[in-house]
Amino acid sequence: MSNFRLLSTKILSPQQRQRLLQTGVSYSERNFITTKALPFSADVNEQALIFTSQNAVKAVFEQHNFSGKNCYCVGEKTKALLQEKGQNVVKMTYNSADLAEFIAKNDKNGSFLFFAGKQRRSELETVLSAEGITLAVVEVYETIAQPKAVGAFDGVLFYSPSGVNSFHQNNTLNDSVGFALGSTTAEALAPHTSTIITATQPTVEHLIVAVKKHLTHKL
Repeated sequence: MSNFRLLSTKILSPQQRQRLLQTGVSYSERNFITTKALPFSADVNEQALIFTSQNAVKAVFEQHNFSGKNCYCVGEKTKALLQEKGQNVVKMTYNSADLAEFIAKNDKNGSFLFFAGKQRRSELETVLSAEGITLAVVEVYETIAQPKAVGAFDGVLFYSPSGVNSFHQNNTLNDSVGFALGSTTAEALAPHTSTIITATQPTVEHLIVAVKKHLTHKL
């Protein structure tokens, strides 16, 4: 499949890039979004902390230094980063909806501080509010689109709804395959292509596996 032209909408690590190149694809990568940490103030007292992205963890710990807090998070890499920062990860799920459901069932009387991006989905806040759970939201970063025209590709890797939106400011998928990191990204892709392949778990490594499986089936 050396003629399969694949674009990643964010720049990957050298190891991830090499794994894709080993499939024989013609590979390109561009950053279609970037993030910017926002100044904020928050009293981290007895509340448990919620993080739904690595970006939020990085933004918080660039400005604050604390450890040993109970944290709830989305994503394996978010969990690993929190543990690296000395935090106690009580629960990790693969999406915000599942995390909200877990908290509603298991910690309904808790009090939570949600470190979030300015652009985010509403499931977690909606569910916890409906359950009467105490939740304070602190916006600690914003996502900035970096749209650019890149031409035609046979497949495009997407990692977030923001990346999908930025890509489509100057490009169209047409008959290209959209590879989505997770279900929310797949939902954002749905208006743009009928061919969407979603990673079995929302990690770059699982997304690469999805690419490999697709290429194998095309042989």
